[in-house]
Amino acid sequence: MAVIALLAKDDAVRRELQLAVEELGHRAAPAADLKGGLELLSAERPRVMLVAQDPADDVAESMLFELEREAPLTPVVVALTRRSAPRALELLKAGAHEVVSAPFSAQSLRGALSKAARWRGTWYEEPRPAAPAETARALGVWALAALLLFAAAAGGVGYYRHRQRVLAGAIPAPAREWDLPYGHAAGLAYDGTHVWVSDWFSATVFRHEPGTMRVVGSATLPREVPGAMAFAGGGLLVASAPRTIVRHMLDEKLSVLARTDDSAAQSVGMAYDGLYLWTCDAKKGRLYKRVLDGDLTPAASFAYPGVRPAALAFDGRRLWSFDAGTKELLRHDLDDPRRVMLRLPLAEYSSGDWSPVGLAYDGRRFLSAATRRRGGVSESRLFAHELSSELAESLERP
Repeated sequence: MAVIALLAKDDAVRRELQLAVEELGHRAAPAADLKGGLELLSAERPRVMLVAQDPADDVAESMLFELEREAPLTPVVVALTRRSAPRALELLKAGAHEVVSAPFSAQSLRGALSKAARWRGTWYEEPRPAAPAETARALGVWALAALLLFAAAAGGVGYYRHRQRVLAGAIPAPAREWDLPYGHAAGLAYDGTHVWVSDWFSATVFRHEPGTMRVVGSATLPREVPGAMAFAGGGLLVASAPRTIVRHMLDEKLSVLARTDDSAAQSVGMAYDGLYLWTCDAKKGRLYKRVLDGDLTPAASFAYPGVRPAALAFDGRRLWSFDAGTKELLRHDLDDPRRVMLRLPLAEYSSGDWSPVGLAYDGRRFLSAATRRRGGVSESRLFAHELSSELAESLERP
């Protein structure tokens, strides 16, 4: 059970959130204003600060400012009483750990509070001299640490041998993974410097730092429902529901250059091979080869050779698709994509918990974006699929 500090000016909202927090098995410590919320820091030492506000208010920013001085590692979850994607994005940029919107319930708060509670902060205390008993315990701890270090070294040798066996085959090694601070990922692209992910719910494209996947920029597209993406012709192409492909400049706002009706189908995957734009339609099970003209005219159409295409990527020489039906990466013959040259199963998707929505190649590994829905809450995650040395070398060859 965690102590959740609950700050809400409105009595009805405060009671509603308190019931939801307690239903999740936590203890709610309520406050009606900023001063009361700050008093809870020393009185209750909460694990999480839950702040309810209207999108027009700024109480969350004030609390974030105060926490930066008083308890800088206490996570703040903001509960907006009215849905507002632009305001939610502003709060995330300001430092909020998570933003949820009304209506509030135990199910809608579960994911945000659970994630925030697992992210433990710290409280600063004055150092004090160690007592003799504490000194003895410290020596014991150091001895235990030495034993653990020895065990870790032995385990490291075993891991190295295991990794060498994995790298000797063609199956990708276990992937690294990152939880995304938004729950409705829909497309993925790589521009050689940053990883780009679209979120359809907030109508926003996020730019991530490749090593840490930290968000380093974003642009809201208020007239779009962004999905699949590809860099082509010096701009960013974004498939938007319903049945539209939008061309954007690569400026800070992703200014719109043109909108094109998607004459073939609603595209769920997109990749540019340097000459043609490839798109896929999961419903009809088809791949489209398009000319990069004003209408993105389909020059050819092919039956998809797998079960259900979810995303496309181009590695510089070859076209790949993510088959959501078989949980495999398929490498296609570029002249006739109905011919599958290689299949790579991805163990990260074998459980069926995650649904792939995007695919990209960063020059040495594949990246995939996925979503899942649990208890009424949608979550997004990025996976990095490391390739075997032999396969990576084969991708470097013409």
